Order: sequence, then structure tokens, then C-alpha cells
Amino acid sequence: MVSGSVSQLVLLRELEPVIGANLHRHLAAATTWDPAEYVDPERYWRQRRSTLTETAKAALVTALLTHSSTALDHLEAYGTSTARNTWSRWMHEWNSEKKRHAEAIHRYLVATRSVDPVALDRARFQCMTVGIESAMEGQHLLRSIVHATVDVMATMVSHRNTTAECNDQVATKLLGRIVADQQLHLDFLRDAASAALDIAPAQMAKAITEVILNFRMPGTGMPGFERSAMLVSRNGIYDLRRHLDEVLLPILRHWRIFDRVDLGRGAGSTAILSDFLDDLENQAEVIEAQKLRAS
Repeated sequence: MVSGSVSQLVLLRELEPVIGANLHRHLAAATTWDPAEYVDPERYWRQRRSTLTETAKAALVTALLTHSSTALDHLEAYGTSTARNTWSRWMHEWNSEKKRHAEAIHRYLVATRSVDPVALDRARFQCMTVGIESAMEGQHLLRSIVHATVDVMATMVSHRNTTAECNDQVATKLLGRIVADQQLHLDFLRDAASAALDIAPAQMAKAITEVILNFRMPGTGMPGFERSAMLVSRNGIYDLRRHLDEVLLPILRHWRIFDRVDLGRGAGSTAILSDFLDDLENQAEVIEAQKLRAS
């Protein structure tokens, strides 16, 4: 643990050994695959229209449009040359795998006649042009790592539940392959965040609290997002209960954020976080009660 407030330069230098080890582990475990192995358009040639539900389409399109966005894209601009090279290699690997995921989902949506290809490509271009703005100075590095971790976990939960909604063997195998890749991404990011928590516990506790209090689902702000969010929430693919029970609570348990005694001034942040989680629980219970009454 480094005493006092930790600058981004110091943080990256201290994280360098962990990043290097995690990258080595990732490269040893990662699998290269071709989307064509999973999606054969000929399988659907006789299919006049998509058999996917509107909910499945919404979930897959949202996943596709958000796969190329990350708050970590500029990290390689900071730190020592060695740290930059390590981050750069990780970002190259991560982005390559995410592009493969996007290509596979795009291939599946088009093959199953679930989208207008021209409109989808236009939407993808718009998302890549607008992108995600993220200040990368000081504690923003910490927030970016935390946000990426939560984002990957949320996407994994969505993919797992989209599999059942699609009710298609091809989608099952494809999304299963993507989730397996994302588990490796999660391992890298989650461990990097754990290391940062050991290096700068107070700052990291503050960053974790800020991210969770302000987290928005991937795709927020995109055209048509509100309708897509309504569909995936109403049909249980990703709702507040899943966000709390399957994303936030597991990652916080992994980081043992409420068990640490070294947070210093960061203890105030965890108190705020605890109250926020209690509020989410109350909200989730209200929503569940409303669904029961409506069913």
C-alpha cells in the first residue's frame, strides 16, 4: 500500500507487475476462433423471417452496438514505457476479441433475418463515432477499471439470459463462446482492480462507490435504447434484481470492500455504498411486487 494520495503515474507503475502477470495468464488461456465456425448463413436460407423474439433482438442489437466501447482505450497513453507497452498489448488483445464478438453477433443477426443490415451498420457507425467520453486523469483511471469490470459482468449476465430467450442452438453455442472469452476479461479486470485496492485503498473505495452509484447500462443514450431496456427488463434478461444480485454483490464480495480495515477516509465511501445497496434492494422488491400484481 502506498501512503497518501496516489497519482496515476505511481498507480500504473505499482500495477505493472500485476498487469504483466494477468496478461500472461490471459494469453495462455485465450482461444482464437472464427465467427464462421458458429454462424453458417446457409442454415437460415429457407427461413423467410426471423424466429427471434423482439426481446432477443433488442438484447443482441444492444450487445453488438456496445461491444466496441470501453473507458480503458486511452490508458496506454500514461505511465512508464513498460506499463504503456503492457497496457497496449492487453488493449490490443481485448479489442481484437471484442471485435470478434461483434462480428459474430452481427453475422448471426443478419443470417437469421433479425435486422435491417443497412440500418444496423448505420447505428454501429454512429456508436463508434460518438463513443464514450471518459476523463482519464487521477482517480478517473480507477473509476475506469471499476466501470469496465462491472460492464463486463453485466454483459455476461445479459448474454446468458439472452441464450434462453433466443431458443436456438446456434445462439446457445455462440453466446456461450463469447461468455467464455468474457470470463477471461473479467478475471483480468477484477484482479487489476483488486491490486489497485491494495495499492490505494481509500481512493479505490471512493472510485468503486462513484462507479456503482452512477453506473448506467451499456447502450444508455443510444437511439431506441429505452425500448430495448424495457424489453430486456420486463422479460428478465437484465433487470434491477439481476444487476444487484448477479453483478454488484458478487464483485463487492470478491473485493471484500466491506471487510477491509485499511480504507481510512475511504470508509465514508463504503458507508454511502452500503446505504445505496440497501436502497437498490428496496427498489428491486417494489418492482418484483409490481410484476407479481401484473401477472
